[in-house]
Amino acid sequence: MKIKKYAKLSILSALLGMLCAVNKANANSPASELAPMPEPVTSFGAVTAGDWLYVHGGHKGERHDYNTEMVSGSMRRLKLSEGKKWENLPGTVPAQGLPLVAHGHYLYRIGGMAARNHQGEKQDLFSMTTVQRFDVRSRQWEPFTALPAPRSSHDAVVVGDTIYVAGGWSMSGGTNKPVWLDRALMLDLKKSGAQWQEFPQPFRRRALALAAVGTRIFCIGGMDSDNQPTRAVEIYDTASGKWSSGPALPPGKHEGFSCSAIAQQGRIYASAFKGDLLRLASDAGSWEIVGRLKHPRLSHRLVTAGAGQVIALGGEDGEDKRPELELLTPLEKGRAAESVSTAAATTSGDQ
Repeated sequence: MKIKKYAKLSILSALLGMLCAVNKANANSPASELAPMPEPVTSFGAVTAGDWLYVHGGHKGERHDYNTEMVSGSMRRLKLSEGKKWENLPGTVPAQGLPLVAHGHYLYRIGGMAARNHQGEKQDLFSMTTVQRFDVRSRQWEPFTALPAPRSSHDAVVVGDTIYVAGGWSMSGGTNKPVWLDRALMLDLKKSGAQWQEFPQPFRRRALALAAVGTRIFCIGGMDSDNQPTRAVEIYDTASGKWSSGPALPPGKHEGFSCSAIAQQGRIYASAFKGDLLRLASDAGSWEIVGRLKHPRLSHRLVTAGAGQVIALGGEDGEDKRPELELLTPLEKGRAAESVSTAAATTSGDQ
């Protein structure tokens, strides 16, 4: 009788464990339908933290129409498990061409570009040294350690307790030519009062994407200092301090200009204007196609969602800004990315 009793208890315990696992998975899963962005933008910052998707800044106007009225300083968030309504949060200094990264209960916005001119006036664009952090508990912004030099059209990623920044340029307003930056940055968040540290960067590119797995940071695509879109990928190992080359993105219209990338469950995902959801092979030697965006876009963001999904949001499709969020479930087994004809992009400003 005792054996049967223990057997029943074991079965009951197993069932309860399975139920808890299912409930936990459901809690971490986003809703099947996600509300569109209330303010469609390009070149903005976005990140998930817990069950929330946060979006900050960006460009609201027509492409290449930069003015104070068209650069956003708004901050909003969407609860992914519900997906129904965006919540307005306190905004801050307007900017575009900036990243938003998460660490602990803080979100960090780093640099960016804004305009001094009003609509209809000659463009006067400048990059910023501004760094601010947002406390998700108090829902307040506070100033943080400024960049050593103005920077925009860059990207950033957190590895351990350190923020890394790579790429970008510095715009100083008026007709001054932008300075393409060839130094990456790092900031140790564990050290009170720490300052940004520079280190060599073997490229000069902007409108690129950063994503990290383990100690390796992948710097993906963008536009080079000859104003040509590129599919190049460079890898920085934070443990050794060494750079190496990675597999180039598959060719396509606009190449890797204004692409986006994210790390999810130890793998790197990326999307460019061609519209394929790409995943870096486990040996980091090639790219494979594991999904497709309904609306191919650039100047957008990929963010993590739940335990194994990604979301593509914002950006533009070449004509209009895209307000809808696309929830993507990557295929377990992808197919090798194919080569297609390419088309050069002609751009200006921070995309």
